[in-house]
Amino acid sequence: MSDVEFHVKAAREKRLATLEEFGKGRYMVVGDLAIKTVEQVIEASAALEGKHFHLHPRSAHRNRLMWIKERFPSLSKDVDELWGAYGTLGYEGIDGGRAKKVVDAMERVLDEIGRETHIKFK
Repeated sequence: MSDVEFHVKAAREKRLATLEEFGKGRYMVVGDLAIKTVEQVIEASAALEGKHFHLHPRSAHRNRLMWIKERFPSLSKDVDELWGAYGTLGYEGIDGGRAKKVVDAMERVLDEIGRETHIKFK
């Protein structure tokens, strides 16, 4: 399995887990899973360009954010929504409205990157 295939498989599984937890009202984990999903989408897409952020764990988070904001500036607001909700949902995870915004942002990221890269994340 190539790096791209591995990250696509991980993104798909994590997306389904995010949607499942949202459906069950487990909002505290929705932010975590949505971010993990988008991280895998970024890794898969960047791997097409020969980039592998996960190989450098100390800088991976920062480099993923820089890459997606440079490569897909239109997704900047969605990425900020995802990472901004991480703490809010983790510590105050009773807000289904905030969790819904996170799920919607995740789906927009997957849709746009999927269109651009021709990778099917769903």
